[in-house]
Amino acid sequence: MPALIALGRFLFSILFIYSGASKLLDLPATTQAAGKFVVPEMLATYTTQLEQAAGMPFAQMLALAAGGIELLCGLLIALNFGARFCALVLIVFVAIGTYYFHDFWNQTGADAQANLAVALKSLSLVGGLLIIAGIGRGGAASGGA
Repeated sequence: MPALIALGRFLFSILFIYSGASKLLDLPATTQAAGKFVVPEMLATYTTQLEQAAGMPFAQMLALAAGGIELLCGLLIALNFGARFCALVLIVFVAIGTYYFHDFWNQTGADAQANLAVALKSLSLVGGLLIIAGIGRGGAASGGA
């Protein structure tokens, strides 16, 4: 059974590895998509300071962070190193992404249906990530069966 869990963890992580690499390889498109993220007014001063310090727009920083988080956490889950922590990070990442980019509750018709399907897939990803977070580095469930 531990071999099946290791294989499942590896196969599951491929989605995040591919998605993160794709985001980093097409940074202009990712930056454009990240522009949809609305910075709360109380944080606007800090994001302006970050933009000045980094010399790039906040949307580009978000794009780099999104690609980096997916790629790094996907790789670490695949290698079973820090899998529990990375799964928790990705749960937050998927939840935020679903809220900002698949807001089916604000849409109608085909767009609402398509985004509902993606949101449900994201919910399934969160379920898989919760399993990885629950198993942690181990692989065998205690108690037999």
